[in-house]
Amino acid sequence: MKRSQSPLNGRAAAVLVISLLLAVLGFGAAQSLAATHASHRVLIKGTAYSFDTQMPIAGATVEARGAPGAVTTSDSRGHYRLEVPAGRKVTPFIQAEGYHGIFLQTLATHRRTLRKVNFQVPTERTYFALAALLHVRLDPNGDLRRCAIVSTVSTKAISDLSFLDFVAYGAHGVPGATAATSPGLGDPIYFNDNVIPDPSLTETSTDGGVIWTEVPSGTYRVRAQHPSKRFSSFVATCRKGRVVNANPPWGLHQLSGDDDSGRRA
Repeated sequence: MKRSQSPLNGRAAAVLVISLLLAVLGFGAAQSLAATHASHRVLIKGTAYSFDTQMPIAGATVEARGAPGAVTTSDSRGHYRLEVPAGRKVTPFIQAEGYHGIFLQTLATHRRTLRKVNFQVPTERTYFALAALLHVRLDPNGDLRRCAIVSTVSTKAISDLSFLDFVAYGAHGVPGATAATSPGLGDPIYFNDNVIPDPSLTETSTDGGVIWTEVPSGTYRVRAQHPSKRFSSFVATCRKGRVVNANPPWGLHQLSGDDDSGRRA
């Protein structure tokens, strides 16, 4: 006749109880941490203004791909505040009567407020004029058949300015830079000092503007190079019909640690 297995002794039973308790507590802590992270919100704020006149745009609707339900409206000074979940990649976009809607660069949201995330928005008239000048194909609704990526290789001098000082500063560009994407899209078109796309240019002017047209859908890393200055890169998420305008002081902005001693005349 077999002996029945003896019950757990006191020490073993205590170890088992403690192990189970730690497992439960650990699971609860993980659940709590996940819930806290999921409920944390990040504020994106900036100003919506006209590409044509530099004047603020009131009553514009601002939303973000990647943050369903996040929506706000710009106030009388063009300012907006958009709350989105932390830990997401979001692509803000804007719509306003009389203007052509645009998307910004794709932003990674962490536990900090993203400031001066401005929208520079062309009127419908200017949008169609630029599309004609650049020979961009449009669909029957007037939207791009593919995508366009626009940015400004901008000086660090504007990074901490108020919006009024930002507008009053004048041209925001750093001349003498070149821009490229990964995956590659070929050479961009640079804007001249009169803010006109000029296919003859091979580097940025004092305007700093740069554009790629007829861009296939996809995700692109955009970078700028200069003999003596460094610039932040950004991510552009292209989809059919989108104009992605990563404008200052975001986009291809000069990094603050740069030495300007090599500034060109």
